[in-house]
Amino acid sequence: MMVRVQPGASVIGLPGATVTATSPVPARRSALSKALPFAGVHVACLAAIWYPPTLGLVLLALAGYAVRMWAITAGYHRYFSHRSYRTGRVFQLVMAYLGSTSLQQGPLFWSSCHRRHHKHSDQAGDPHSPRAGFWHAHVGWIFDGTNGHADLSNVKDLSAYPELRWLDRHHYLSVISYALICYAIAGMGGVIWGFVISSVAVVQITLLINSLAHRWGTRRYATTDDSRNNALLAVLTLGEGWHNNHHHEMTSARQGFRWWEIDLTYYSLRILARLGIVWGVREPRRA
Repeated sequence: MMVRVQPGASVIGLPGATVTATSPVPARRSALSKALPFAGVHVACLAAIWYPPTLGLVLLALAGYAVRMWAITAGYHRYFSHRSYRTGRVFQLVMAYLGSTSLQQGPLFWSSCHRRHHKHSDQAGDPHSPRAGFWHAHVGWIFDGTNGHADLSNVKDLSAYPELRWLDRHHYLSVISYALICYAIAGMGGVIWGFVISSVAVVQITLLINSLAHRWGTRRYATTDDSRNNALLAVLTLGEGWHNNHHHEMTSARQGFRWWEIDLTYYSLRILARLGIVWGVREPRRA
């Protein structure tokens, strides 16, 4: 799509399409529309002062973190973005719903950005390379106005499912429903701990893969990017911290190539494969 550019307009290029903006104002509005909710949910964590932790609330937060981090790693990342295994349409929708409750938008948007990241990793066109600055890689890329409406031409395989398109457009409904579930379980304390604090933890630790995992860690493989293996991040993200391994073999469902590289997401996929819920789990060709 081509849009005529007025004098002084900003131009934003996305892989697979030419996107131009006639004014920087829409970009600023898009950035602001993301920045305010993002800041708001972080500030809302302070409400824990009025709703102090109890064993039940902490367990709710931890359970919400584990389930939704798994949905990001097993669902948004290894399944939707890289198609590293196969599953049925119902379980696909379950993973899409759970992932969309984690304040990281819908599966099409997330996968589109991630596929662009791999296509141009740490080069021009990468949405979140630390070479443009650590802050940019961590959160700045979300608010710079260039990623508000990702070019979805690289996720046509996912766009073939109307339910995924609908969920991607209305991901906020998933967020609201999850907050209401937490309220039903434990009232406002459940919202603060099970939704707000848990969501902030999932978002921030997920973003560390974009930023820290391209700066801190070891490199087993001489990939063309700056990806690193980081054991601490691997534990926190259920296996995503073996990032250099992943960039070396991105279609593998297993990211911890060695026996001592803990990859809880991969172990869970193997269990699901035994149950017949998923199949065709891809292993690394060269470990």
